[in-house]
Amino acid sequence: MSGHVQRAHALLSASGAERWLNCTPSARLEEEFPQTTSEYAREGTLAHELAEIYLRAKVGDVKLADTNKELKRIKASELYSDEMKPEVEKYTDIVLENYYEAKKLTPSAVLELEQKVDLTAYIPEGFGTCDAIIIADGLLDVYDLKYGKGVRVSAEGNSQLMLYALGAYYKYSIMYDIQRVRVNIVQPRIDNYSSWELTAKHLVDWGETIVRPLAELADKGEGKFTPGDWCRWCRASARCKALAEYGLSVARHEFKEPNLLSDEELLEVYAKQPFIQDWINRVSEYMLSEALAGKAWEGLKLVEGRSIRKWKNEGEVMQALIEAGYTEAQILKMNLLGIGEIEKLLKKDKRLELIQGLTIKPQGKPTLVDLSDKRPAMGIEQAKQDFND
Repeated sequence: MSGHVQRAHALLSASGAERWLNCTPSARLEEEFPQTTSEYAREGTLAHELAEIYLRAKVGDVKLADTNKELKRIKASELYSDEMKPEVEKYTDIVLENYYEAKKLTPSAVLELEQKVDLTAYIPEGFGTCDAIIIADGLLDVYDLKYGKGVRVSAEGNSQLMLYALGAYYKYSIMYDIQRVRVNIVQPRIDNYSSWELTAKHLVDWGETIVRPLAELADKGEGKFTPGDWCRWCRASARCKALAEYGLSVARHEFKEPNLLSDEELLEVYAKQPFIQDWINRVSEYMLSEALAGKAWEGLKLVEGRSIRKWKNEGEVMQALIEAGYTEAQILKMNLLGIGEIEKLLKKDKRLELIQGLTIKPQGKPTLVDLSDKRPAMGIEQAKQDFND
Protein backbone atom coordinates (compact mmCIF):
# COMPACT_ATOMS: atom_id res chain seq x y z
CA MET A 1 0.00 0.00 0.00
CA SER A 2 3.00 2.31 -0.13
CA GLY A 3 3.05 2.31 -3.93
CA HIS A 4 1.88 5.91 -4.11
CA VAL A 5 5.42 7.23 -3.82
CA GLN A 6 6.53 5.00 -6.70
CA ARG A 7 3.84 6.31 -9.06
CA ALA A 8 5.44 6.97 -12.44
CA HIS A 9 4.72 10.07 -14.48
CA ALA A 10 4.06 9.81 -18.20
CA LEU A 11 5.19 12.51 -20.63
CA LEU A 12 1.53 13.17 -21.41
CA SER A 13 0.23 12.66 -17.91
CA ALA A 14 -3.43 12.82 -17.00
CA SER A 15 -2.64 15.36 -14.27
CA GLY A 16 -1.10 17.67 -16.88
CA ALA A 17 -3.79 17.09 -19.50
CA GLU A 18 -5.34 20.55 -19.32
CA ARG A 19 -1.93 22.01 -20.17
CA TRP A 20 -0.83 19.74 -23.04
CA LEU A 21 -4.31 19.53 -24.57
CA ASN A 22 -4.40 23.34 -24.82
CA CYS A 23 -0.68 23.92 -25.49
CA THR A 24 0.57 20.81 -27.28
CA PRO A 25 4.30 21.76 -27.60
CA SER A 26 4.59 22.32 -23.83
CA ALA A 27 5.03 18.62 -23.02
CA ARG A 28 8.34 18.32 -24.87
CA LEU A 29 9.44 21.80 -23.77
CA GLU A 30 9.01 20.73 -20.14
CA GLU A 31 11.54 17.91 -20.62
CA GLU A 32 14.32 20.51 -20.48
CA PHE A 33 13.43 21.28 -16.86
CA PRO A 34 13.80 18.87 -13.92
CA GLN A 35 10.77 17.48 -12.14
CA THR A 36 10.53 18.70 -8.58
CA THR A 37 8.32 17.78 -5.66
CA SER A 38 7.20 19.86 -2.72
CA GLU A 39 6.35 19.15 0.88
CA TYR A 40 2.70 19.71 -0.05
CA ALA A 41 2.92 17.03 -2.75
CA ARG A 42 4.52 14.57 -0.32
CA GLU A 43 1.83 15.37 2.23
CA GLY A 44 -0.79 14.64 -0.43
CA THR A 45 0.86 11.31 -1.20
CA LEU A 46 0.72 10.36 2.47
CA ALA A 47 -2.97 11.32 2.63
CA HIS A 48 -3.66 9.08 -0.39
CA GLU A 49 -1.95 6.18 1.34
CA LEU A 50 -4.01 6.76 4.47
CA ALA A 51 -7.22 6.89 2.42
CA GLU A 52 -6.38 3.59 0.73
CA ILE A 53 -5.69 1.91 4.07
CA TYR A 54 -9.02 3.08 5.52
CA LEU A 55 -11.00 1.99 2.46
CA ARG A 56 -9.36 -1.43 2.25
CA ALA A 57 -9.92 -1.98 5.96
CA LYS A 58 -13.60 -1.01 5.70
CA VAL A 59 -14.30 -3.42 2.82
CA GLY A 60 -12.20 -6.20 4.33
CA ASP A 61 -9.39 -6.22 1.77
CA VAL A 62 -6.62 -6.39 4.39
CA LYS A 63 -6.03 -8.06 7.73
CA LEU A 64 -6.25 -5.99 10.91
CA ALA A 65 -2.56 -6.59 11.69
CA ASP A 66 -1.52 -5.28 8.27
CA THR A 67 -3.80 -2.26 8.67
CA ASN A 68 -2.31 -1.40 12.06
CA LYS A 69 1.21 -1.81 10.69
CA GLU A 70 0.51 0.60 7.82
CA LEU A 71 -1.21 3.11 10.09
CA LYS A 72 1.76 3.08 12.44
CA ARG A 73 4.10 3.75 9.51
CA ILE A 74 2.03 6.69 8.30
CA LYS A 75 1.62 8.26 11.74
CA ALA A 76 5.39 8.07 12.22
CA SER A 77 5.90 10.35 9.20
CA GLU A 78 6.92 13.95 9.88
CA LEU A 79 4.26 14.95 7.34
CA TYR A 80 1.44 13.39 9.36
CA SER A 81 -0.72 15.63 11.53
CA ASP A 82 -3.81 15.09 13.67
CA GLU A 83 -5.75 17.02 11.02
CA MET A 84 -5.07 14.40 8.34
CA LYS A 85 -7.25 11.60 9.74
CA PRO A 86 -10.59 13.51 9.92
CA GLU A 87 -9.96 15.23 6.58
CA VAL A 88 -9.15 11.97 4.78
CA GLU A 89 -12.21 10.37 6.38
CA LYS A 90 -14.39 13.01 4.68
CA TYR A 91 -13.23 11.52 1.37
CA THR A 92 -13.47 7.86 2.41
CA ASP A 93 -16.97 8.46 3.85
CA ILE A 94 -18.15 9.77 0.46
CA VAL A 95 -16.67 6.81 -1.42
CA LEU A 96 -18.06 4.25 1.05
CA GLU A 97 -21.50 5.87 1.19
CA ASN A 98 -21.78 5.74 -2.60
CA TYR A 99 -20.40 2.21 -2.70
CA TYR A 100 -22.89 0.88 -0.12
CA GLU A 101 -25.72 2.68 -1.92
CA ALA A 102 -24.61 1.04 -5.17
CA LYS A 103 -24.57 -2.36 -3.45
CA LYS A 104 -28.22 -1.92 -2.47
CA LEU A 105 -29.20 -1.40 -6.10
CA THR A 106 -26.68 -3.80 -7.59
CA PRO A 107 -25.44 -6.51 -5.19
CA SER A 108 -22.62 -7.31 -7.61
CA ALA A 109 -21.26 -3.74 -7.44
CA VAL A 110 -17.48 -3.55 -7.07
CA LEU A 111 -15.07 -1.07 -5.50
CA GLU A 112 -11.58 -0.90 -7.01
CA LEU A 113 -8.76 1.07 -5.36
CA GLU A 114 -5.54 2.48 -6.81
CA GLN A 115 -6.13 0.98 -10.23
CA LYS A 116 -3.58 1.74 -12.94
CA VAL A 117 -5.38 2.28 -16.25
CA ASP A 118 -4.02 2.04 -19.78
CA LEU A 119 -4.46 5.09 -22.04
CA THR A 120 -2.26 3.99 -24.94
CA ALA A 121 -5.31 3.70 -27.23
CA TYR A 122 -5.46 7.49 -27.09
CA ILE A 123 -2.10 8.72 -25.75
CA PRO A 124 1.38 7.40 -26.66
CA GLU A 125 2.67 5.50 -23.59
CA GLY A 126 -0.24 6.96 -21.66
CA PHE A 127 -1.51 5.67 -18.33
CA GLY A 128 -3.08 6.90 -15.13
CA THR A 129 -3.98 5.75 -11.63
CA CYS A 130 -7.53 6.05 -10.30
CA ASP A 131 -7.87 6.58 -6.56
CA ALA A 132 -11.20 4.77 -6.40
CA ILE A 133 -13.65 3.25 -8.89
CA ILE A 134 -17.20 1.98 -8.30
CA ILE A 135 -18.93 -0.06 -10.99
CA ALA A 136 -22.65 -0.79 -10.66
CA ASP A 137 -25.87 -0.78 -12.67
CA GLY A 138 -24.28 0.45 -15.89
CA LEU A 139 -22.47 3.30 -14.10
CA LEU A 140 -18.70 3.77 -13.90
CA ASP A 141 -17.94 6.03 -10.93
CA VAL A 142 -14.38 7.46 -10.72
CA TYR A 143 -13.02 9.33 -7.67
CA ASP A 144 -10.02 11.59 -7.20
CA LEU A 145 -8.79 12.81 -3.81
CA LYS A 146 -7.10 16.21 -3.84
CA TYR A 147 -5.70 16.87 -0.37
CA GLY A 148 -4.32 20.37 -0.99
CA LYS A 149 -6.00 23.57 0.16
CA GLY A 150 -5.20 25.54 -2.99
CA VAL A 151 -7.40 26.12 -6.02
CA ARG A 152 -10.98 24.79 -5.89
CA VAL A 153 -11.36 22.28 -8.71
CA SER A 154 -14.56 21.35 -10.54
CA ALA A 155 -15.27 17.88 -11.93
CA GLU A 156 -17.27 19.26 -14.85
CA GLY A 157 -15.25 18.90 -18.05
CA ASN A 158 -12.13 18.13 -16.01
CA SER A 159 -9.53 16.70 -18.43
CA GLN A 160 -7.62 14.78 -15.77
CA LEU A 161 -10.71 13.01 -14.43
CA MET A 162 -12.07 12.35 -17.92
CA LEU A 163 -8.80 10.65 -18.87
CA TYR A 164 -8.91 8.52 -15.72
CA ALA A 165 -12.50 7.60 -16.60
CA LEU A 166 -11.52 6.86 -20.21
CA GLY A 167 -8.80 4.47 -19.03
CA ALA A 168 -11.18 2.85 -16.53
CA TYR A 169 -13.85 2.45 -19.23
CA TYR A 170 -11.31 0.87 -21.57
CA LYS A 171 -10.35 -1.56 -18.78
CA TYR A 172 -13.76 -2.53 -17.41
CA SER A 173 -16.16 -2.24 -20.36
CA ILE A 174 -15.03 -5.72 -21.46
CA MET A 175 -16.62 -7.17 -18.29
CA TYR A 176 -19.41 -4.67 -17.58
CA ASP A 177 -22.11 -2.96 -19.64
CA ILE A 178 -21.19 0.64 -18.89
CA GLN A 179 -23.60 3.26 -20.22
CA ARG A 180 -22.94 6.18 -17.89
CA VAL A 181 -19.77 7.64 -16.41
CA ARG A 182 -19.47 9.89 -13.37
CA VAL A 183 -16.31 11.68 -12.29
CA ASN A 184 -15.87 12.98 -8.74
CA ILE A 185 -13.36 15.32 -7.13
CA VAL A 186 -13.10 15.51 -3.35
CA GLN A 187 -11.10 18.32 -1.73
CA PRO A 188 -11.86 17.65 1.95
CA ARG A 189 -9.85 20.48 3.47
CA ILE A 190 -11.89 23.10 1.64
CA ASP A 191 -15.15 21.09 1.79
CA ASN A 192 -15.40 20.76 -1.98
CA TYR A 193 -17.15 17.71 -3.41
CA SER A 194 -17.74 18.11 -7.15
CA SER A 195 -19.43 15.49 -9.33
CA TRP A 196 -20.25 15.39 -13.03
CA GLU A 197 -21.95 12.74 -15.16
CA LEU A 198 -21.74 12.08 -18.90
CA THR A 199 -22.57 9.21 -21.22
CA ALA A 200 -19.96 6.60 -22.04
CA LYS A 201 -20.42 7.48 -25.72
CA HIS A 202 -19.64 11.15 -25.04
CA LEU A 203 -16.49 10.14 -23.16
CA VAL A 204 -15.24 7.80 -25.90
CA ASP A 205 -16.00 10.37 -28.63
CA TRP A 206 -13.96 12.95 -26.69
CA GLY A 207 -11.08 10.51 -26.47
CA GLU A 208 -11.11 9.75 -30.17
CA THR A 209 -11.82 13.20 -31.64
CA ILE A 210 -10.05 15.48 -29.15
CA VAL A 211 -7.50 13.58 -27.08
CA ARG A 212 -5.96 11.27 -29.69
CA PRO A 213 -5.07 13.91 -32.35
CA LEU A 214 -3.83 16.43 -29.78
CA ALA A 215 -1.79 13.76 -27.97
CA GLU A 216 -0.08 12.86 -31.27
CA LEU A 217 0.91 16.51 -31.73
CA ALA A 218 2.05 16.84 -28.13
CA ASP A 219 4.15 13.70 -28.33
CA LYS A 220 6.01 15.16 -31.32
CA GLY A 221 6.35 18.58 -29.66
CA GLU A 222 4.31 20.11 -32.45
CA GLY A 223 1.43 22.56 -32.51
CA LYS A 224 0.99 26.14 -31.33
CA PHE A 225 2.20 27.51 -28.01
CA THR A 226 -0.96 28.80 -26.36
CA PRO A 227 -0.67 30.70 -23.04
CA GLY A 228 -3.51 30.31 -20.57
CA ASP A 229 -4.39 29.38 -17.00
CA TRP A 230 -2.80 25.97 -17.59
CA CYS A 231 0.64 27.65 -17.66
CA ARG A 232 0.48 27.73 -13.85
CA TRP A 233 1.60 24.09 -13.68
CA CYS A 234 4.14 24.15 -16.53
CA ARG A 235 7.79 23.67 -15.52
CA ALA A 236 8.88 25.72 -18.55
CA SER A 237 6.61 28.69 -17.81
CA ALA A 238 9.36 30.96 -16.43
CA ARG A 239 11.35 30.72 -19.68
CA CYS A 240 8.51 30.25 -22.17
CA LYS A 241 8.77 32.88 -24.88
CA ALA A 242 5.10 32.66 -25.89
CA LEU A 243 4.01 33.24 -22.29
CA ALA A 244 6.45 36.15 -21.91
CA GLU A 245 5.21 37.81 -25.09
CA TYR A 246 1.62 37.43 -23.94
CA GLY A 247 2.40 38.67 -20.43
CA LEU A 248 4.36 41.70 -21.63
CA SER A 249 1.70 42.64 -24.18
CA VAL A 250 -0.92 42.71 -21.42
CA ALA A 251 1.44 44.57 -19.08
CA ARG A 252 2.11 47.27 -21.69
CA HIS A 253 -1.62 47.67 -22.08
CA GLU A 254 -2.11 47.79 -18.32
CA PHE A 255 0.42 50.56 -17.71
CA LYS A 256 -1.34 53.14 -19.90
CA GLU A 257 -2.90 56.11 -18.15
CA PRO A 258 -6.23 54.98 -16.64
CA ASN A 259 -8.13 57.86 -18.26
CA LEU A 260 -7.18 56.49 -21.71
CA LEU A 261 -8.83 53.14 -21.09
CA SER A 262 -12.47 52.40 -21.83
CA ASP A 263 -14.61 50.36 -19.46
CA GLU A 264 -14.18 47.35 -21.74
CA GLU A 265 -10.39 47.72 -21.70
CA LEU A 266 -10.31 48.06 -17.92
CA LEU A 267 -12.36 44.87 -17.57
CA GLU A 268 -9.97 43.06 -19.90
CA VAL A 269 -6.92 44.17 -17.92
CA TYR A 270 -8.59 43.37 -14.59
CA ALA A 271 -9.47 39.86 -15.72
CA LYS A 272 -5.85 39.14 -16.68
CA GLN A 273 -4.20 40.56 -13.56
CA PRO A 274 -4.03 37.24 -11.62
CA PHE A 275 -2.57 35.48 -14.65
CA ILE A 276 0.14 38.11 -15.16
CA GLN A 277 0.99 38.32 -11.45
CA ASP A 278 1.30 34.55 -11.29
CA TRP A 279 3.65 34.56 -14.30
CA ILE A 280 5.84 37.30 -12.77
CA ASN A 281 6.05 35.33 -9.51
CA ARG A 282 7.15 32.19 -11.37
CA VAL A 283 9.86 34.13 -13.22
CA SER A 284 11.13 35.53 -9.90
CA GLU A 285 11.12 32.10 -8.23
CA TYR A 286 12.94 30.51 -11.17
CA MET A 287 15.64 33.20 -11.28
CA LEU A 288 16.19 32.90 -7.52
CA SER A 289 16.50 29.11 -7.69
CA GLU A 290 19.03 29.44 -10.55
CA ALA A 291 21.02 32.02 -8.60
CA LEU A 292 21.09 29.71 -5.57
CA ALA A 293 22.40 26.99 -7.88
CA GLY A 294 25.31 29.24 -8.88
CA LYS A 295 24.07 31.20 -11.91
CA ALA A 296 25.20 34.84 -12.06
CA TRP A 297 22.47 37.07 -13.51
CA GLU A 298 23.84 40.24 -15.12
CA GLY A 299 23.05 43.29 -12.98
CA LEU A 300 21.71 41.18 -10.08
CA LYS A 301 23.19 39.70 -6.91
CA LEU A 302 22.11 37.51 -4.01
CA VAL A 303 21.81 39.35 -0.69
CA GLU A 304 20.54 38.46 2.76
CA GLY A 305 16.86 39.32 3.12
CA ARG A 306 15.41 41.33 5.96
CA SER A 307 14.76 39.48 9.21
CA ILE A 308 13.55 40.25 12.70
CA ARG A 309 15.24 39.46 16.00
CA LYS A 310 14.06 36.45 17.98
CA TRP A 311 14.96 34.79 21.28
CA LYS A 312 17.60 32.08 21.20
CA ASN A 313 15.95 30.22 24.09
CA GLU A 314 12.68 31.49 25.61
CA GLY A 315 13.17 29.45 28.79
CA GLU A 316 16.51 31.11 29.51
CA VAL A 317 15.05 34.56 28.84
CA MET A 318 12.15 33.93 31.25
CA GLN A 319 14.52 32.70 33.96
CA ALA A 320 16.82 35.72 33.59
CA LEU A 321 13.92 38.19 33.75
CA ILE A 322 12.25 36.52 36.74
CA GLU A 323 15.58 36.44 38.61
CA ALA A 324 15.88 40.16 37.86
CA GLY A 325 12.58 40.78 39.65
CA TYR A 326 10.05 40.87 36.80
CA THR A 327 6.77 38.94 37.19
CA GLU A 328 5.24 36.48 34.74
CA ALA A 329 2.31 38.87 34.26
CA GLN A 330 4.78 41.49 33.01
CA ILE A 331 6.62 39.28 30.52
CA LEU A 332 4.01 36.78 29.29
CA LYS A 333 0.92 37.13 27.10
CA MET A 334 -1.90 34.60 27.09
CA ASN A 335 -4.23 34.49 24.07
CA LEU A 336 -7.25 32.27 23.49
CA LEU A 337 -6.76 29.69 20.76
CA GLY A 338 -8.56 30.26 17.45
CA ILE A 339 -12.05 28.85 16.82
CA GLY A 340 -10.79 26.03 14.61
CA GLU A 341 -8.24 24.91 17.22
CA ILE A 342 -10.84 25.06 20.02
CA GLU A 343 -13.28 22.98 17.92
CA LYS A 344 -10.59 20.33 17.41
CA LEU A 345 -10.01 20.32 21.18
CA LEU A 346 -13.69 19.78 22.06
CA LYS A 347 -15.51 16.51 21.66
CA LYS A 348 -18.05 16.63 18.83
CA ASP A 349 -21.03 16.13 21.17
CA LYS A 350 -19.86 19.05 23.36
CA ARG A 351 -19.14 21.63 20.66
CA LEU A 352 -22.64 23.06 20.35
CA GLU A 353 -23.23 22.94 24.09
CA LEU A 354 -20.05 24.86 25.00
CA ILE A 355 -19.55 27.43 22.25
CA GLN A 356 -22.95 27.86 20.62
CA GLY A 357 -23.74 31.55 20.41
CA LEU A 358 -20.19 32.55 21.39
CA THR A 359 -18.87 33.09 17.86
CA ILE A 360 -19.61 35.74 15.24
CA LYS A 361 -18.74 35.90 11.56
CA PRO A 362 -17.83 39.51 10.64
CA GLN A 363 -18.75 40.88 7.24
CA GLY A 364 -15.99 40.16 4.72
CA LYS A 365 -14.14 42.97 2.98
CA PRO A 366 -15.76 43.87 -0.39
CA THR A 367 -13.98 42.41 -3.38
CA LEU A 368 -14.64 42.16 -7.11
CA VAL A 369 -15.22 38.66 -8.48
CA ASP A 370 -16.56 37.05 -11.64
CA LEU A 371 -20.35 36.75 -12.00
CA SER A 372 -19.97 32.95 -11.85
CA ASP A 373 -19.02 33.25 -8.15
CA LYS A 374 -21.85 31.80 -6.02
CA ARG A 375 -21.73 34.50 -3.34
CA PRO A 376 -24.62 37.02 -3.47
CA ALA A 377 -23.88 40.52 -4.72
CA MET A 378 -23.59 43.30 -2.12
CA GLY A 379 -25.49 46.56 -2.20
CA ILE A 380 -23.34 49.60 -3.02
CA GLU A 381 -23.94 51.47 0.25
CA GLN A 382 -23.30 48.36 2.35
CA ALA A 383 -20.12 47.65 0.38
CA LYS A 384 -18.88 51.21 0.98
CA GLN A 385 -19.52 50.95 4.70
CA ASP A 386 -17.83 47.55 5.00
CA PHE A 387 -14.83 48.76 3.04
CA ASN A 388 -14.43 51.82 5.28
CA ASP A 389 -14.83 49.68 8.41
